[in-house]
This record gives sequence, C-alpha cells and structure tokens, in this order.
Amino acid sequence: MKYIAKELRRHLYRTLGGISGYTLASFFVLIILSISGSNKSGSTGILQNTGTHLVVYIPTDKSSCKSDLVKGAVIAEGMNTLMLDIDLLYTIEKIAGVKDAAPYLRYEMYHDDYEKYISIGGIDTTSLATFTSVCAPSNIVDGRFLSRLDNEILAEEAFTKAHGLTVGDTLKIFNGRKVLTGIVNSGIKPAKADFYATIGNVRYLLQENLQCQAPGFDMNIVLVEVEDPRVQDHVIGEIRSLMHNFSVSTFMCYEPAYKVMNMINKTSSGLSLMIFIFLVLFSAKTQLTAIFERYREIGILKSLGWSDSRISMQIISISVIQATIGLVIGFILGVVVINLLNNQNLMLFDYIEFRFKYSFIPIVFLLSVTGALIASMFPIYRIFRTKAGDIFNRYM
Repeated sequence: MKYIAKELRRHLYRTLGGISGYTLASFFVLIILSISGSNKSGSTGILQNTGTHLVVYIPTDKSSCKSDLVKGAVIAEGMNTLMLDIDLLYTIEKIAGVKDAAPYLRYEMYHDDYEKYISIGGIDTTSLATFTSVCAPSNIVDGRFLSRLDNEILAEEAFTKAHGLTVGDTLKIFNGRKVLTGIVNSGIKPAKADFYATIGNVRYLLQENLQCQAPGFDMNIVLVEVEDPRVQDHVIGEIRSLMHNFSVSTFMCYEPAYKVMNMINKTSSGLSLMIFIFLVLFSAKTQLTAIFERYREIGILKSLGWSDSRISMQIISISVIQATIGLVIGFILGVVVINLLNNQNLMLFDYIEFRFKYSFIPIVFLLSVTGALIASMFPIYRIFRTKAGDIFNRYM
C-alpha cells in the first residue's frame, strides 16, 4: 500500500488526470440518470393508467329482465346481457394484474315524457373501477355525489341541459320518484348512463318498481381496472377462461401505451449499457496510457523478482483508488449543480426535471469500479504476456 501511495504521488499529474476523468464521467452520468429517471418516471406514471379500464359482460339475444309494466332491459353497449353472479366478481379480483373490480347494473327503458330510451347505472360508490369506467366524485359539476339515501340520483350534464333539469328537481322516472342531487360530466368512459344511483337502489328499483323478473340481480356488467397496460392482454385471457361468450369493451389506447412503456424501458436499458461501455473504454484508455509510460519501470520490477500477480494488483488498486476519489468528487459536484438547476427559473429547463436519487450512488459506483476492473484486464494481459527481457530489448 505504501508503494501504491508513493506511485500516486510520484506521477501526480497522471493521477490528477485519471481522477479528473472519473470526476467528469461520474458527473455527466449522474446528470443523465437524473434526467432519464425523471422522464421515465413521469412518462410511465402517465401511461400506466392509460386504457386500463375493462367492461366485461355476456351478450344475449333475449332480455334477461322482463317486465309487463314497461319496455326495458339490462343493457351493455346497446346489447341485451345476461345477469352475472357476484361470485364471478370475487374470482376476477384474484386474477394477477387486476387492480380492482366492481359490479355494475345498467338498465335501459323507454320513457314517454322524454320520448326516448333513458338509462340508469347502479354503481358501487367506493370502487376505483367505478370511478375510472363510469363516474367519480371528481366528475361532479353541480350538487354532490351519491350518499346512502334511497331516493338520490345523479344525471349526466348533457342530459340535464337537453331536458332543462337542475339540482334539487324531483324526477318521476323508472316508475318511482327520485331527487336529482348531483350533475356529473364523466367525459369519455366505457360504461356511461344518463342517470346513476347506488347499485343497491337500482336492484330494488328493478325488482319492486319495475317488477323485472330475472335469475339473480347482482349485476350484468363487471368493471375491471388493471394495474398496467402491459398486463391487460393477460387479464383478458384469464377472464376468457372464466366466462364463455363474453365481450370486453376497452379503450384500445392501452396497446400503444404499453408499447411506449416498453420503448422507454429499452431506451433506459440501452442508455445504461452505453454508460457502462463508456466507463470501460475510458478506464481502459487510462490504464493503457499508464502502462506505456511505466513500461520500462515494469520491466525493472519484473527483473527484480516482482511477480506478474503483484504488479497486476498494483495496477488494479491504483485504478480503483482513482475511480473512488473521482466518483466522490463527481457526485458532490453533480448534486450541487442539480440543486442549482432545479432552483433556477431558466427557460431551457422549463420542461426538464433533474431528480436526484441516492439509489444512483451505488449503481454508478458499481458500474465505475466494474468498468475499472474490466479495463485493467487489458494491461494485465499485456504484462503477463511480456517478459522482462523483451521490455529491455524494446525500450532500452
């Protein structure tokens, strides 16, 4: 160790050059990782919830909810559907990749006053799948969301504007009276209806007010929210094995979403590989330059009885020490610069976020040290192949 320290001091400019190289390398690697990590996190966070909503039902050519009072049926996307048992919902919830699942009961009937078919959706007001596929408290534009009261109902904003409805109106619909407590604008969602009420209230409405006769009144649609667009095909395949002749309605934007996410992951992996290759090449160049400068000295050491292994360990130790010192300085400089850039209102960085994570430190350190060790193999191989006499004949 004393000889290594002496060697580092004796060739001070070469040592400082090696340290400065590692300093610059670690500094730029940290900046690149901070930007790419931020972009990856932000992009993935947005895409991870893109198109992850499924509406699952079983279409049929006959009405599953017959009533002598009115003309209506349980409907999904304009098709008659079968009633589904709640046990199916619990089974779907257990499928790997399913984030949430909720029951949904959608009924459609002709209303004489409106001279058109109107629809009502029975929802679970606490479920994420309901919020993403039907409506959510955040969609309220007037009034409030549903509570546990039996006579409450929500309406879509477009419907209320078309028919002059306001919050507080008592509506005679679905063979009963309901109070309009809130108006929602749910946007583009796969399971919208004109009106919404709690699923328990809609079940009661169909059985008691409309006297619909059907085997079971749990639901006719299962709302499914998956964890990630990349697992959506897997979830659909698993549901297919549970339900025969089922149909799935979903936003097909999940396909480009998971393709972009895969591209981002591959880009990040490629960038990491390029960084590693750069560190290996940089270290190799530094080590080979040092070997050429010390070639005659190495020949003297070999002639004095120093083994190839001892000389090789000296080269590796010098490389690791320079890398460690350079990395420490580079990280300190990088953290200071990142904080300065984040705190400055510069137009150049309006759309760039430098997000430093302490987890970068062991990653870059491991890459740098590994690169230094791999790079050391080139000069070590040259030392093992060359005899002391050959060195003297060539350089003396």
